[in-house]
Order: sequence, then C-alpha cells, then structure tokens
Amino acid sequence: MPAEPLSYPFSAVFGMEAAKDAVRCAVCSPGVRTVLIRGPSGTAKTVLCRSLSDISGRRMVNIPAGADVERLFGSVDIERFLDTGDLCLEKGLLAEADGGFAFVDDINLMDERTAVMVLDAVVTGRIMTERDGISSVQPADIVLLATMNPEEREMSDHLLDRFDICVCVSPEEGLDARREVLSRRISYEDSASEFRERYSEETEKERSAAEYASKIVPLVQISDELRLIISELCVKVGAEGVRGDIAVLNTAKALAALDRRDSVTRGDVERAAAMCLVHRRRYDMEPPEPPEPPEDQEQDKDEDKGSDVLPHLDDMMFEVGRQFRVIDYLGKGKAPKASGSRNGRRSESESAGAYGRQVSSRIPDGKAEDIAFGATMRAAALSQKGRDHGSLRIVVEDQDLREKVRRVRNGCTVMFLVDASGSIGARRRMSAVKGAVLSMLKDSYVKRDKVGLMVFRRRTAEVILPPTRSVEYGYKLLEDIPTGGRTPLSAALVTAGEYMTSYSRSHPGERCFIVLMTDGRSNVATEEGADPNEEARRIADSMRIPATQWIVVNTGNGFRLFDSASELASHLEALYFNLEQLDADALAASVRTAAGI
Repeated sequence: MPAEPLSYPFSAVFGMEAAKDAVRCAVCSPGVRTVLIRGPSGTAKTVLCRSLSDISGRRMVNIPAGADVERLFGSVDIERFLDTGDLCLEKGLLAEADGGFAFVDDINLMDERTAVMVLDAVVTGRIMTERDGISSVQPADIVLLATMNPEEREMSDHLLDRFDICVCVSPEEGLDARREVLSRRISYEDSASEFRERYSEETEKERSAAEYASKIVPLVQISDELRLIISELCVKVGAEGVRGDIAVLNTAKALAALDRRDSVTRGDVERAAAMCLVHRRRYDMEPPEPPEPPEDQEQDKDEDKGSDVLPHLDDMMFEVGRQFRVIDYLGKGKAPKASGSRNGRRSESESAGAYGRQVSSRIPDGKAEDIAFGATMRAAALSQKGRDHGSLRIVVEDQDLREKVRRVRNGCTVMFLVDASGSIGARRRMSAVKGAVLSMLKDSYVKRDKVGLMVFRRRTAEVILPPTRSVEYGYKLLEDIPTGGRTPLSAALVTAGEYMTSYSRSHPGERCFIVLMTDGRSNVATEEGADPNEEARRIADSMRIPATQWIVVNTGNGFRLFDSASELASHLEALYFNLEQLDADALAASVRTAAGI
C-alpha cells in the first residue's frame, strides 16, 4: 500500500490571513466547532484545511460530499451479523473523527438534510444512530472544517447559520504574490519532505502558539461593555437567534488567547464579528424613497414633453419600486394547482435512485438495487425453518430481499425574463417591474427557492444572474439594470428556452418557472424581413421546456384594445397576470398561489 503523501505545511500557505485566523480559533477554542471557507476554485481552501493537522496534532477524517447517512453515522456490521447473528453497530465517518477534525470539501454540494444532521452532531457532541434495529448515541468531540465554491451552488441561510465562522477567500492577483505561490508549489512537488523541513521552524511556532492558547482560552475574560457591543452588532446585522452572539464571543476569546492575552479587547470583537456575522447578515431589501425633484426640474419636465422624451430613455436607470400588499384576487381556481406546502417547505417525491432519505422499504419489482438491510433480515428471520443453514446462523434468499424507498425534496427555480426596452421606460414601468422581481427574491428566502434573472433589450437577451439563493447579488443587479432600446422578444424567448431546457435537464426533479415580464409587443425579428410579433408568437407555439411552466406578467397599460401580452401567454400556454392589478409585494404571493408553489 503506497504511503500517504505528506501534507502541505500550514505555515507555507501564502496569504489567506482571515482563513488562517479562523482555523486557528477552531484549534484552540472548544466553543468554535464549525468553520466554513468560501471562495472560487484554486484558492487553496482545501490545502489550508488539510494542513491543520500540522499545528493541532489531531487527525483529520475526510468526509465526501456524497456520503450517505449510513456511511456517516454508522450502520449494521454485516460481517459480524452473518457470523454471529448479533446486531452490532459499525462506526461511521463521524465516529472516526472523534477527537479530531472532520473535513468536508464542497459542503454546498452535500444533501441539505444530511448536512444539517452532520452539523447538529458536531455542535451537540452526540452521534445518534437509529436504524435497522439499532439505537445508539455516541459522544463525540469533533471540529468540522468545510469549504464551498458559491459559483457551483449557494447554501441556504439556515444552513449557513450553523457555522460559527465563515470567511471568504479570493485568488492572489498581484504579480509578485502569484510568482511566490507558484514557486512554493513547485518546491513542494519537487521534494515534499525538504519543503516541509524548510518551514518546520514556523510550523513549530504555530503549534506552540495553538497549545498555549488552548490552555488559557478558558481563562480569558470579557467585559460587560464588550458583551453589549456584541449583542448590538448582532441586532444591527439582523442575525436571527443567538448563534451569532455566542460565535462572536467564543471567537473573540480565542483571538485574545492566540495573542497571549487573558482579556478581550474591542479589536478582538471587531475581528470576530467580521468572521462570524457576515454570513448571518440579513440585507435590508426596502429601497430608500426616491428624492423629490426640485421645482425647476418639474418645470423642465413639463416644457420638454414630446419629441425629447424617447431619446433620453436610452440607457436610463430606474430605482427599485416600493412594495405594497394587496388582497389575493387570484384564488378562483383558474390556475392549475400543484402539490406542495405553503409554509416554506417544498413537497417531496420518490427518488429514482439510491439517493435521498429513506422513508420505508418494499419488495422490489425485479432486481433489488438499493437493499434495505434491516427489513431484509427481518423478513428472512420469519422464514428460517426448513432452510439449509450449513454453518450460517441465518440464510437469506431472493424472496427475503427488500429495497429502500427514498424521497427527495422537490426544488424550485424561478427565472425572471425582464423586458428592459425603451417602451417599458417610456411608461415608467421599470420601477414597478424591479420591485416585483425584488419581491420574489425576498420570498425565495422563505421558500428556499433559487431565483435567476434574464434581461432583453436592443437586439439580444442575456442571463445576468444564474439561478441562486443569494438575495444580495440579485438586489445589486436589479439596481443596475439599464432601460432603453428596442424589444427583441423573439431572441428573448429563444435564449430563455435554450437556457432553461439545459437547466431543467441538469436538475431532474426540480420544478422550474419562467416569469416573462413584458408588454408583449416586439419590434425586432431574428429573421430578416419577418414580422416581429408574428415571429414571437410562432416561436412561443413551439416552446416546450421540460418541467417548466411559463408565467406572463403584462407590464403594459391596461387600456389598450389589443392585449399583446395576453395573446403571447395563450401561445405559450402560460399563466397570465396584469401588472396594473398587482403591486410589487403582491406579485410574488399571487404568482405562487396560482402556480401552486
């Protein structure tokens, strides 16, 4: 068996001071149990975490993001059961990490229910196993280190809140820094042992500092004034619950101990808050009131009506509109209902593979692919009389086999396809449209949905926000959407169709919605000489996207004789709403009521 490669030295990791402070706190403080490092790929997140054994002296157990509950928490020891007939627990990966570190790379790709169970086990110090006739509670002293790349998949707020510390890292951009990183990496790959020896003195200093801090951290004191500041900071950022307060307190004590001090300073609290509260921040989604225009501007507006209006609308910026609540007039059974919870939790469906949480077992229809061990053994135990046991305590035959029934949560993605052409700006509808999109972004916090944003104007359509749960990104993009130019409705339909077809196929089981916000009138065709509106309706007729429902919101004036948006909705077989009847806050609730999501 080949020897395990020598790890990269902790002290040789270039830069990343905030991340280093975070993991140092986890080494020395029993109150810091969970640390998350966020950043793009290639930023040494994993290297830093795996190097921590150098300064802590504790072993590290790698936990794959795809590990199932049985592998993590333990299951029946099959060999012992077949040999002796006794039901005994075979320890899982978490039990192996007892007394050391558990490391999860790309934890955002782990099943969310599984991730919550892992974090709860680490925080409570108990590994609970209840399956296949076994009930066990094992004490565990584990520190969880995790990494994630937010570009691959975002993590829900309630899961982020379970991390004591969350720090962000970014690639080194300076020429000298990149040269130094490359030089160190080449030296390590040429001779890992010599490279580690070069940093052995610094590594020993790190180890000594961690040992000393571990001894004095229980003795570190903090004043009542600083405790009050911690609480004020948590209230200011909108941190829910008291996890944030406790995390800042413990981290501040750890930072003081690492500096060989027995009391916490204001500087410690500020550094701790930066590590413990950023991921708990709740962004204020209510935009400020637009300032009243000066009187001379009002006069200029009256004088300039007419031919000068449209030219100035090209690339205009509109503020995000206010949100209001209205009654839900859509509860008339017009829209198809879909099963699902209205309290923020999604409905579940049966899994087609060996993933998801087990809810029961059954007799397989054909070959059993995902065997339910406990149910199989119980079925076999009832049929042992008359079987040839030989040297076996129990004989299992084909008719005894049972397979697991698993269920998975149905995700939901809402893609907004927003008309940002000059006609929307001319009627000053863009503020209301932005407010409507913002309402759904806010609602996605509660519903745990992903929301994306596409914009079309001039001659093209583009995705400016891929599906995400990150509300702050969406709000910033909303503010910066320019308005002006022509209306390429055909290009928008084609672009949205191609994007969401690919997306739905790569996310099986997820329900998708495209919310098209437009007046339905096109003036740019993709084919030369074609009528723009007829072309758009022809494309809509052929638009069939797997597991995706279209929703059309008319942003035009309600008094027009011909409702182009309604006509387009008919061709798309879409649900239809009129923006005149809705305000920004009510749009999200009304669309969800009609769509049943």
